[in-house]
Amino acid sequence: MPEGHKLRWSGRRRGDCVFALVDEEAEKAAQSPPVPIVGVPESVVRPHRLVRATRKALGRSRTVVDTRGKPEVIPLYLSRPLVDRALRIMHALLTEAENRGHAVETRTDIDHEKAVHTLAIVVHGRAFPLVLTERTAKVPHEPTPQEIRRQPRSPWTQPPTYDEKFDGRLAIGAPVGSRYEHAYSYSDGARWTLESRLGRLLQKLEHLAAEAERQQREKELREAEQRHRWYAAVAQAREQQVERHRAKVLTEQVRAWQQALEIRSFCHAARARVGDAPIPADEVEWLEWAEGYAARTNPLGSTLRTPPNPPASREALHELLKDNLRTYPWPFDAQDRWILPTEDPADQRL
Repeated sequence: MPEGHKLRWSGRRRGDCVFALVDEEAEKAAQSPPVPIVGVPESVVRPHRLVRATRKALGRSRTVVDTRGKPEVIPLYLSRPLVDRALRIMHALLTEAENRGHAVETRTDIDHEKAVHTLAIVVHGRAFPLVLTERTAKVPHEPTPQEIRRQPRSPWTQPPTYDEKFDGRLAIGAPVGSRYEHAYSYSDGARWTLESRLGRLLQKLEHLAAEAERQQREKELREAEQRHRWYAAVAQAREQQVERHRAKVLTEQVRAWQQALEIRSFCHAARARVGDAPIPADEVEWLEWAEGYAARTNPLGSTLRTPPNPPASREALHELLKDNLRTYPWPFDAQDRWILPTEDPADQRL
C-alpha cells in the first residue's frame, strides 16, 4: 500500500466488488470538524456568574418562571420544576463558550422607548442572542368557574378553544423578533435531549460567525472595487477635461496666428496698392492700429506655455462623469490636486 493511503471496498452482498485507494489525509481534510462535546454536570458547585444572578432573580412563583424582562440575567420562560435543569444547561453552555474564547454578555437596548434585555454569546465580534424556554402544547380549554358563571350573562363571549400548556421539553435559540430568530434552535427531541445538542449549538454559532465574516469580506471587496472604478472614472474624466481644455486653447492660438498673418498680409497689400503715392493720414492710422493688433494677438509674439488646467470641481466634471458625483469623497482639493492615494502615477499628474 502507498504510504498515507488505505484500501476501501464495497459490493460484498450484491453487485460488483469495487476497490478504491483512499488518501487518508485528503479524506480527513474533507470531513466536517467534530462536534464539540459539552458536558452538563448533575450539580453545580461554582455556578457561572449569570447563573448565580438568575437564581437570585427567580422570584417566588411556584408555577411559571419568566426572567426575559429582567436585566443582567439569563432569559428563561419555563415551569418551575425545570429551573434547576435549565440553569445547569446554561452553566455548561456559557462556561464552554468562554473556554473556547468567546464572550458572554448581557445587553440592554431601547426598542420603541422600551428596554429590551438580552443574553448573547459573542463569537468573533458578532453577538448571538439566546433565550431558554419550555415548549408548549395545545390542550382543550377547560372552562373555569368564572367563565361558567359569566356565560349566561354574556352569551356573546366565548372562551378559548385551546390553552397553551408547558410540555416538559426545553428549547434554546434566538428570541422571537431578532434577526437570528430562525437561524439556530435546538430542543429536546424524541431521541435526544437538549444537553446533547449544546455542542451543535456552539458549532452553529461559530459557523454563522465565520460565514458572516466571509460575507463581510466579500462586501468590503465589492465596495473597494466599486470605489476603485469610481475614482478611476473621475481620473479619466479629469484627464479628458484637461485634454479638451488644452485642445481648445491650442485651436484658439492657431486661429489667432492665422488671423495675425492675414491682417499683416492685408496691411501689406493696402500699402502696396497705392504705389509711390502718399497714403492718406486716416488710412495710415488705421493700418498702424491693425498691424499693432496683429502683433498683440499673435501667440508667436511671446513664449508659448502650457495653459493652466481648468477647475477640477464636481460641476466642471459633471458632463464627463455621468455617475453620481457624490458617491464618495471628492478626490481633488481646493488647488485641484489629487489628494487620495492611488496606484496610477498618471492620476498624480492631474
